[in-house]
Amino acid sequence: MSWYTAYSQDSTCDNDLEKAKNLLAENSPFDDSAVIFKLVEPCALNGNSAAENLLGVLYLKGIGTPVDEATAFKYISSGAEKGHATAQYNLGRMYKTGAGCAINFNKAIDWFKKSSTNGNQRATYSLGYMYYKGLGVEQNYQQAIQWFKNSEDPMAKHFLGLCYYQGYGVPADENKALEILLTNTIINSKTLVSYIQNNQKENTDTAVEEALNDISNNNTNLEAAITTPIETLQEQEPVTVEDVIGDWEGKLIQYDWSGNKIERILPIELSFKGSDKSMDVNYSILEQQDTIIASFQDDYLYFKTPFNFTLDKLYSSNPKELSLDYGVLSINLKKQVISNSIYLIGTVDTYIDNWMEYGQPTRIILKPKHEADNSEDEALLLALAAQEDQFIKLYPVPFVNQLTVQYQLEMVANVYVELVSINGGNPIVVVPTTHQDPGNYTYAVPVNPSLPEGLYVVRLFAGNQLYTRLIIKDN
Repeated sequence: MSWYTAYSQDSTCDNDLEKAKNLLAENSPFDDSAVIFKLVEPCALNGNSAAENLLGVLYLKGIGTPVDEATAFKYISSGAEKGHATAQYNLGRMYKTGAGCAINFNKAIDWFKKSSTNGNQRATYSLGYMYYKGLGVEQNYQQAIQWFKNSEDPMAKHFLGLCYYQGYGVPADENKALEILLTNTIINSKTLVSYIQNNQKENTDTAVEEALNDISNNNTNLEAAITTPIETLQEQEPVTVEDVIGDWEGKLIQYDWSGNKIERILPIELSFKGSDKSMDVNYSILEQQDTIIASFQDDYLYFKTPFNFTLDKLYSSNPKELSLDYGVLSINLKKQVISNSIYLIGTVDTYIDNWMEYGQPTRIILKPKHEADNSEDEALLLALAAQEDQFIKLYPVPFVNQLTVQYQLEMVANVYVELVSINGGNPIVVVPTTHQDPGNYTYAVPVNPSLPEGLYVVRLFAGNQLYTRLIIKDN
């Protein structure tokens, strides 16, 4: 091939790709999707990296061709390997969501970094988002903010404004938040500005403060509650099914993504009847009530179907999404005895149906219903209910034909990991007994499509310690 021929082909491809992009910029559905595909495919087959990326997107979205994620992955991977920044970002997205490949957050982050280095602003924002929620990395607001600051992407500016508004990783600064958001024209920022101008955060913070004061009976602050009855504390103990049976009332506590800041405190009532194999659970939260079935195993309450409730968002970046639908998959309970009274403290495993992601860290504190109030003890429990990170992270929620299991070891241990239905059956071995050093571990588990839908438990043994986490299998 002569230099002139190669130049002519590149020039033709540039023109054809520009035409295709202009057509794609029009509102879908595309009347001329076949034309778009025909403009792009020859250039991609000729090895043009920009065309390979765009052809991959067409396969991914089903524009001018049936949806084919595997073929999309092939073309986008080829473009990414050749250094095309947008293809590198798209490949990172595919590894993040599992489109055409197994979910792999480590590879997603690697490709986001390569794309960011090549100047892709959305990839730089995506790295911030991974740190913001702790996806594939240890959750870290400061790292997230640095990536947001380095990106010109509107969503990066939006999340940076949100961090200043909420005080995530920086001192809360409403004026700074507004300075950033008011220069950002996307609907997300406009919606958040309306929340700020309506004193939404002030109202929320006031509600949390009032709840804390109410718990403390308005006559002692939380610090005093921590120090005065401390000698009455016993260590948290494992819970038996006999401890759980009965009527309970208490608080559901939502934290920010770091698990350090209380963002919402809600009253909740739970009633348990039955046995460890099958337990009737009545729940009531914000006048939302239902009865569901649970089982009790390894200090966990596993719900046969998630118990669901809807909460207004504390702030909204989407005018069409002012509330979120939560599902509770399990509660890891511990028993705390204070002044001869029994309390249950639990880590609540929630997911957000709207986002198909796990919810923010959540805890629950329960005391026997109708028991005489002891406000100082309850304030102490609230102070002690520091959110614990989930040792096991699972993606996606729910899973269909592939599940990613991630965990971090702090010390050397023999590790065994299995996936098993809560209804019994033979476990699927994720990691056979293996001697592992400290570090992060990620496993992509292919799942037979014939595996029945329902609730499954990932059980991880690290030395003598057992960790479990619940996940939904869908079809």
